[in-house]
Amino acid sequence: MSEAGITAHPARMFQLDGLRGVAAFMIVFYHLDIVYGIGGPFQRGYLFVDLFFLLSGFVLAVSTEKKLLSGIGPIEFTWARFKRLWPLVAVGAGVAVVRAFYIGMADPLTLLWWLALDLAMIPSLTGAGPFYRYNGPQWTLFYELLANFLHALALKKVPTWAMGLLAAVMGGWLVYTVQLHGSDTMGVNAPTAKTWWWALPRVGFSYVLGVWIGRLYKGGLRTPSLPWQLALVLPVAGIAAVPYLPLGKVWGDLAFVMLFLPVMMWLTAMCRPPQSLKAPLEWLGNFSLPLYCVHLTVLVWTKELAGSNSGAVAALAVAIALALSWFFSRVVSFASKPTVAKG
Repeated sequence: MSEAGITAHPARMFQLDGLRGVAAFMIVFYHLDIVYGIGGPFQRGYLFVDLFFLLSGFVLAVSTEKKLLSGIGPIEFTWARFKRLWPLVAVGAGVAVVRAFYIGMADPLTLLWWLALDLAMIPSLTGAGPFYRYNGPQWTLFYELLANFLHALALKKVPTWAMGLLAAVMGGWLVYTVQLHGSDTMGVNAPTAKTWWWALPRVGFSYVLGVWIGRLYKGGLRTPSLPWQLALVLPVAGIAAVPYLPLGKVWGDLAFVMLFLPVMMWLTAMCRPPQSLKAPLEWLGNFSLPLYCVHLTVLVWTKELAGSNSGAVAALAVAIALALSWFFSRVVSFASKPTVAKG
């Protein structure tokens, strides 16, 4: 393909920022169902966590691998990524620790010790409870950093053809693990001696596949897409349809993660929203970061304070989560360029 064909897309694929925002909202609605028992079509919204790993692999392959190959070491690169992600850790844990003090979860010294561990991103190794003590969604940030480290250490050296083969191997491991676990929800809980590895195929498959697809994109692969409106709406329709497929939880989860999400990410990358949507979609992508990290605590705490799980309380909880996320998006820098397509 000609050089003109390779660079035909804009430098920043802001449509992927929009896709990340859509995914964050689907996870909010999933937790809304879990906390308030409202039912609805988003009871498998946890599967959009896999999209985060897929997007991470894709955009780093497109925007960062050249820098990795130029000599930056894995520790230096992971430290830079840690500093970018840490504000999310601080915001999520900070909101959660306020609730912990309010409800008297433990004695103050214990709560402060737990906070220090969570801020240092040291997971719970008790084998019981969540992966992190305060903010459940933080587990994904730990594994993203692990994937980034391995990317800088070894994946950058893997040829593209072998990356596709590695994605297939990781896919087989994911199938085995989801069958063993019963759903694609590995990684949420504190690891035990038997389950410590369960999250690895979940993270590894999507991340490695994202890197492979990103390499193909960077090498010039382009395909037709859908109208941008349809490309951004279909993921919502897809997650709503999964519970009603005649596949069961195991194979429904696997079909969505292994077949639907990669196709939807690619079609979204290929679509061309108008430039007038650039700022709103970039804003949505950045807004999704604090929303992802604070919403669960807000949903739970609002229910506790109200003593009710009514629809009105659930709506109030979502409104508070949105307002708090907007506040943090204004006062804390979450600036990043996750979808800059460098040459």
